[in-house]
Amino acid sequence: MSTPGLYTVEEKLLDGRSLLVRAVRPTDKPILVEGMKHLSAESSYYRFLTPKRELTARELQFFTELDFHNHVALLALVRVDGKEYPAGIGRYVLMDSEKEPDCAELAFVVEDEFQHRGIATLLLKHLAIIARNSGLKRFKAILLADNLKMLDVFKHSGLPFSSKIHTAGVLELTLSLEPETNVPLISGWAK
Repeated sequence: MSTPGLYTVEEKLLDGRSLLVRAVRPTDKPILVEGMKHLSAESSYYRFLTPKRELTARELQFFTELDFHNHVALLALVRVDGKEYPAGIGRYVLMDSEKEPDCAELAFVVEDEFQHRGIATLLLKHLAIIARNSGLKRFKAILLADNLKMLDVFKHSGLPFSSKIHTAGVLELTLSLEPETNVPLISGWAK
């Protein structure tokens, strides 16, 4: 595999459109600022677990200036008539290495206009490829129990997972990346 910070791959969406999945870059800050304007209140709440309409300068730095070891993020760009439209971002951040040395926390956001097209599934697929090649064995995701869209992505990913309730309405999902336990539903995942 190439260097994660240079990761780029072409995919097809469920609706047949072309999707570019690439590593997030520091120059993507304006994309994230604009993207927040296109999220519904519900999508923003599901992503951040709190109402949020914009990102601070510190958050923009955290979300775009990555080392691609401890913090990996991929941007999904839908291609239409030669133009690229930012559609979603998936990322993982390594957990406390002493407690869980082979685990990373996972998060996604897909702009409302582009939901239900397989973008989160493709982001998960490519984050899993990078994570496996980096020696990770598990992802953890914290989400609201009523976030049925993300629960559906995880249920249909082919990755074995378990869940537990953290607090009222908040779930912690643990997804296995172990090749021997993974029977993927999506072709190409066994890479």
